[in-house]
Amino acid sequence: MDYFSTITLQNYFSMNLVITDSGLGGLSVFAQLMRFLKDRASSGNSANLVDNLNITYVNAVPSNERGYNSMSGSTEQIETFDKILNNTKKLFMPDYIFVACGSLSVLLKELQFQSNAELKIDGILSIGNKQLLGSLNQNSKTTALIFATPTTIRAKTIQHELYKNGIAEKRIITQACPELATQISNDPEGSKVAESIRHWVRQALQKLTADSNSPLIAYLGCTHYSYRESLFQDAFIQEGFSNITLLNPKLAAAEYLYKIVLQNQDSATILSKDISLSFSTPYPIPEQEIKTLSKLLNPISVETAEAFQNAIICPELLAD
Repeated sequence: MDYFSTITLQNYFSMNLVITDSGLGGLSVFAQLMRFLKDRASSGNSANLVDNLNITYVNAVPSNERGYNSMSGSTEQIETFDKILNNTKKLFMPDYIFVACGSLSVLLKELQFQSNAELKIDGILSIGNKQLLGSLNQNSKTTALIFATPTTIRAKTIQHELYKNGIAEKRIITQACPELATQISNDPEGSKVAESIRHWVRQALQKLTADSNSPLIAYLGCTHYSYRESLFQDAFIQEGFSNITLLNPKLAAAEYLYKIVLQNQDSATILSKDISLSFSTPYPIPEQEIKTLSKLLNPISVETAEAFQNAIICPELLAD
């Protein structure tokens, strides 16, 4: 199929994987997964990978003008994501769907969409929560600053999971960052984004108690933010906090998917096939976003950037 961006690796086995997000942040997970696969292949340790591995990225936003954070509430968000997931199932027949989005992961338990023995669905939220909880448990004096979209912060799923596991409420500070994901997608040089990130970092730091000198963790709860992790680090340094731990669930999510891929192997089969990558979206991606995200994706995975640039416009994702 000529709309696929393909690379040839050796000794793979069959699997259809879908990665989806409420936008384009999850492409960072897609790209990191591809880097892992290429690194393994180039190392010569390519036995036990997947032949006919088809990875489809589905942009789960209905239009460029209406994202999940601007919807009327959780009912509309759930109905929209349910529809897109059911159409994704019909169109791409995936074996596994990974929701690389904190905001949409929050909605998974509320969906009517059903997985089964042949189709699994999971989200980045549980991976990020495990990562954050592990870091907080290493030092009982550590405070976590959670940066995420308004939808994720309002849902309080991250906070409640931490409280349930014994983390005191006073150790958790949340900071919603309205429009930051959109700004990241439209600022190739990053100068305006740097100003926004410093603003939100400053807002979060103002919530610390006056006598607080505890170690700090900054958790990037939106995959878009991972594109500009270094700008978060710079913002903390500018505010006088050089000794801070940044947690970015992108890498952990890509490692998780890599293990899923390796589990779908058949050691009796040794073939040489292509990995097929595709990017599907209900609407054309604006040129500025293509320019910006291609620039950010290229250093991680050229193949992912190429698949993104050769988008498949798929209005059928919104079919009733």
